[in-house]
Amino acid sequence: MAAKRTTAKTESKGVSLHSLFRWCLALVLFGVMGSGAVLVSAKLQDPQTFPLKVVQIKGDFKHLDRQKLEQAMATEVREGFFTLDVEKVHAKLLQMPWVAKLALRRVWPDTLLIKVEEQVPLARWGRKQLMNMQGELFQPAKNEIPAGLPWLTGPEGTEREMVLRYREMQSRFDEVGLQIAKVKQDLRQSWLIEFTDKSAIRLGNQYIDERLGRFVRLYPRLKAAGRGKPKQVDLRYTNGFVVHWELDGVTKQSASLITETTKHNELG
Repeated sequence: MAAKRTTAKTESKGVSLHSLFRWCLALVLFGVMGSGAVLVSAKLQDPQTFPLKVVQIKGDFKHLDRQKLEQAMATEVREGFFTLDVEKVHAKLLQMPWVAKLALRRVWPDTLLIKVEEQVPLARWGRKQLMNMQGELFQPAKNEIPAGLPWLTGPEGTEREMVLRYREMQSRFDEVGLQIAKVKQDLRQSWLIEFTDKSAIRLGNQYIDERLGRFVRLYPRLKAAGRGKPKQVDLRYTNGFVVHWELDGVTKQSASLITETTKHNELG
């Protein structure tokens, strides 16, 4: 019996030593692996390990300066492929006025691909800003503002409404060959439209669509009336509008009330 007990103790001690050896070996291996991972991580954090060698900028630019784009991110792209802060570059480029949207992507092993969508100006807003097709405002440098844009002015917060109204109105005026130069809505929501030929119309703040329709229908008769140029047209009337005529560069003080029933020979 004593021999059996001795043998059991010896076997138990052998098993314990074997387990201890296995645990120590595992700890050593994990330590080696951890050290290797730290070394690999440190190596990847070094910009010189996988440097960015190519920056591709794609987009159709009319106002954006490609060189300014490159200069704006010059510091950031000195980082390596893995260390580049893409979100930081994205935020920095979006601060440029003519940048509307962009997407950045790293392409293995050494390339940064940037797709840029340029702002498309629809009109001027106020004295310094431009407005895009969605009614969003941006402010380029004064010398970068394109010439010939229509001018929209309205209360703060009406930008999107102004864009919609401008586009609707211009489509109506295209029928009679008029080009909008300025659209203004005042605090009473009264509308004033000026055209590139220096004529203007007042729409008031009610029945805007109806008044526009009446003007467009009767405008060809105004041009053919032989009284001169319809310089100022006041549409704030129930059944017609008042026209101030210009002849030889002088606006007449007399005005004519034009209605749907006004005969052509009464205009002449």
